[in-house]
Amino acid sequence: MDALFLKKLSCLACKAGFQSSKVRRSKYSVTRVDTDFCTFCRGENPLFYNTYICPECGYGFTEHFRAPREKAREEISRNISPFSLDFSGRRNLDLAVLANKRAIECAQLQNEKDIIKASLYLQIAWFYRIEGDMDGEKVYLEEARQYYQIAFETDTEIRNFGRVLYLLGEINRRLGNERDAILYLGRVINDKSITDTGIIRMARERFQDIRGAD
Repeated sequence: MDALFLKKLSCLACKAGFQSSKVRRSKYSVTRVDTDFCTFCRGENPLFYNTYICPECGYGFTEHFRAPREKAREEISRNISPFSLDFSGRRNLDLAVLANKRAIECAQLQNEKDIIKASLYLQIAWFYRIEGDMDGEKVYLEEARQYYQIAFETDTEIRNFGRVLYLLGEINRRLGNERDAILYLGRVINDKSITDTGIIRMARERFQDIRGAD
């Protein structure tokens, strides 16, 4: 447990105080970062601990969630129950996936932003990739693609617009949807409103990856 420390939290739904594990920065080192930002680490991977599960009510959330309003809290109370499992210690693949699925369920109940749902699905895809399960990865990449697409089409307040477009291109590329990948990556390269030079460079590289594979 020396690689982990307990972070004090307050549940956004029931307000109960609890603790959840995080990874000490000194106890892991990044060994690889994939082109969709999936991070591989030596030691515990912090990605497995990004989602918090309240032991009192079972609510799952991340730092990007909004506190649910009263009607949503009522829906959550009716539909969500506490787990018998302990999420406060070390997490394996099963616990990490289960935590993110619970957060997605809560996000649906409180009508959280689609961009948040997309990121939770993408993280599950990463979990499976880290564990070497390509079939599981593909299933959740497709879920992430769908929610990034919805966010792109409906959310007029997306932050990091260039990153979202890039991820749409890169996820489509990984799923073999080259035509859509070229469309989104080209938009990143050519849209003058996108000023993130790192994202533009990565989009050009992925564009060339596709062209080079033809």
